[in-house]
Amino acid sequence: VARPLVDAAHTPRAETTWRRRYRPSPSFLSLHLGIDAAVVPDGFHCHHLLLERWEEMEAEQGVVFVSMPTLLDPSLAPEGRHILHTFTPSAMEHWQGLSPSAYATKKAADAERLIARLETILPGLTGAIRHREIGTPRSHRRFLGRAGGSYGPIPALRLPGLLPMPFNRTGVRDLYCVGDSCFPGQGLNAVAFSGFACAHRIGADLGLNPWQLPE
Repeated sequence: VARPLVDAAHTPRAETTWRRRYRPSPSFLSLHLGIDAAVVPDGFHCHHLLLERWEEMEAEQGVVFVSMPTLLDPSLAPEGRHILHTFTPSAMEHWQGLSPSAYATKKAADAERLIARLETILPGLTGAIRHREIGTPRSHRRFLGRAGGSYGPIPALRLPGLLPMPFNRTGVRDLYCVGDSCFPGQGLNAVAFSGFACAHRIGADLGLNPWQLPE
């Protein structure tokens, strides 16, 4: 940001406190795969988390998150197919400054390594892939408009859950915030709720809504 919306000298104390409590999370390498349903065993769960070594939980591409929404709603994919979404944290610094060819090589290699890790819970997955989309931190920065491709704010300190996250009002009169920097935080459902809450908050402040939301 070349010039902040509010000058540092006039930033309210609550906003300064928020910046001290939170920091941007790293970005992530993500795969969206279309796979043969035959490779998915009976009783396979919709969500998985893979971590081979506890000490690598916060390392570059250390932990892997997996979800298969078609286990809950088969209509999302053609008959005999499943959608598999997986991602692993990956910092922008590992993707910056690469030539187009080096970037393409790393993108493919990291994707193959991620798929190989998924073979531990889905043997035969590699040969069952019928479609793939790969997203890197650079993809997320470009298409999601996030600084550094960040997934969103994470605590910089030990905090009591999401309660310290602010609601939609700020210390600046008539300035509201919305998104994953507000309660309840990251994720599609959470951000959608933040937008709903902000709209209601503004409506209440304008006297359009008969009931109030928490401050």
